[in-house]
Amino acid sequence: MDANIIFQNVKAYDVNKFDVKLLEDFNIELVNTDESTLLKWFANNDDILAIKVSPDGYSAKLKATTKGNCEIQIQNNQNLILKTIFVEVYDTIAVSLNPTVSSTELK
Repeated sequence: MDANIIFQNVKAYDVNKFDVKLLEDFNIELVNTDESTLLKWFANNDDILAIKVSPDGYSAKLKATTKGNCEIQIQNNQNLILKTIFVEVYDTIAVSLNPTVSSTELK
């Protein structure tokens, strides 16, 4: 099973771990799966990601809602873990500081 991550301008294939900016919306699609298998999605930290799974269970819409780490598991009916995806949501502070250097000094 492969998990593709889809952002507004990016699609990444067979992802196991990624970082996402706070308040970003994105999708996860599961491919190369046995379509007869009923899938369940589980996130160990519900505050970090808002997840809305499609009716067929093979994709989900997500939003990064709080800074932190989250583990998403895709499980079958017997609670066997078929795929694990690790997500870190980072804050916008470091991105927005925009540091500048006035001059360099050789030492």
